[in-house]
Amino acid sequence: MQKPSILFTGIFGAFAVSLGAMVLIPHSQLASLQPQVQWDEGANSPSDVYPQKRSVVGRDVYVAEGCFYCHTQQVRDPQYGPDMERGWGSRRTVARDYLYEDVPLLGSQRLGPDLANFGWTVKVTQKDGTEKTVSMWRDEHEDDPKKPAERNERWIYKHLFNPRAIFTDSKCPPYRFFFEKKEIGEKPSPNAVETDGKFEYVPTHEAERLADYLLSLDRTHELKESPTVIKPKEAKK
Repeated sequence: MQKPSILFTGIFGAFAVSLGAMVLIPHSQLASLQPQVQWDEGANSPSDVYPQKRSVVGRDVYVAEGCFYCHTQQVRDPQYGPDMERGWGSRRTVARDYLYEDVPLLGSQRLGPDLANFGWTVKVTQKDGTEKTVSMWRDEHEDDPKKPAERNERWIYKHLFNPRAIFTDSKCPPYRFFFEKKEIGEKPSPNAVETDGKFEYVPTHEAERLADYLLSLDRTHELKESPTVIKPKEAKK
C-alpha cells in the first residue's frame, strides 16, 4: 500500500519542482517588465526602436503555417554558438527585445536559419554620394553564387514558391498555395514568380503580409545590456 503513495508523491514532487523552476520563477522575474524611459541611453522609450505593431496578418500567417517549428527568433551569445558569425545578428537577443510581443516566437529548433533579424538593413554611401539600403542578414561570401543582390519581397516570394530553386538542399516545403495562377494581362505583375507566357503565379494577400512581417524583423540596435559584438561588414559600394 505504501509503494503507490510513494510513487505518486515522487511524480507530484517532480511536477511541482518543474512547474516552479520553468514557469513560476521566470514569470515572477519577467512578467512585470514594462516599457520604460531609457534616459541613460538617450531614447525616450523602447517604442522608438521597437515596432509596437508589426504586420498582424503576417504574424498570424507565420504562426498558422508553423514557421516557428523550424525557425527561431533568438540570437545566441557567441559563447553558445556562431549565430553572429553566420550573419543572423550583431548582438545576442535579450528579454527586452520581446516587450511588445504577447507570445514571443522564440522557437526551439533550427531546421532553417534564425529569423530574428531577417529585415536587418544598413545604409551605405555610394561613390556618387547617394545612399543605398543594403540587406545585411546572412553572412555569405560576396562570391557565393547563392548570395542574392537583395533579400526583398521578391526573394521571399521565390523562396516560398520553390525553396529548392534557391537552395537545392533546402528542407523548407514549397508554399504554392500562397500564389494564384492568373492570366497575364497587358502588364505582367512585377511580383510574379513563374510564368509560361500565358499565365503567371502571383502572391496572394497572405504571402504579401508574411513578407511584410519578415522584413519588419530587426533587433540589431544596441542595448545597454546587450552591446553590439560583431560590427556589420561594410557592403561593397
